[in-house]
Amino acid sequence: MNNFLDMPALDTVQPCIADPTRIRFISLLDMDISPVLPYLNAVVKGAIYNRHGHTLTVRREGRIVTLHPNKIAGAKIRDRDDAMSILSEMVDLINDCHERMDEIEPDYERRASLGVLDIYKLLPGTNCRRCGEATCLAFAAKLAKEAAGIAQCPVIYTADFQEKRKLLSLMLTDAGYSVPEFT
Repeated sequence: MNNFLDMPALDTVQPCIADPTRIRFISLLDMDISPVLPYLNAVVKGAIYNRHGHTLTVRREGRIVTLHPNKIAGAKIRDRDDAMSILSEMVDLINDCHERMDEIEPDYERRASLGVLDIYKLLPGTNCRRCGEATCLAFAAKLAKEAAGIAQCPVIYTADFQEKRKLLSLMLTDAGYSVPEFT
């Protein structure tokens, strides 16, 4: 089997603007991958597809990876090894989708990233600070950026918030966020 896309090099590695303890990278591609993006949008849960801009953005444990027609860019990456691991994962995903294009229904719809207020409405609203934040709104902002995990809110696990917990779990999961099992 021939790969559609070969593993590119890390062309640019710089400090991350959003988090100076992390890096960002750019890998230039020797081909246009934009025809595969709608297929990736169909299979990558929580991806944000921009049909007109020809980009697909994927979040992985707080890291942000954007696929462009001729490059892959990453931000909030831990280090060079992490960048290579993410890059390899994306190349494998692109190659897999390209190989299975006839089996996948392309998705041209744009998914929006989760809004802070959408998350906030499903949090307990107690401002108890047990998550480490001053308010539930501040915690919602961290959740939206994937700078915190829902497991940091012990109150959402109580019986009083069972319905909100189910809705929040579904919303986060549908957006591609990592969500622990709620019991």
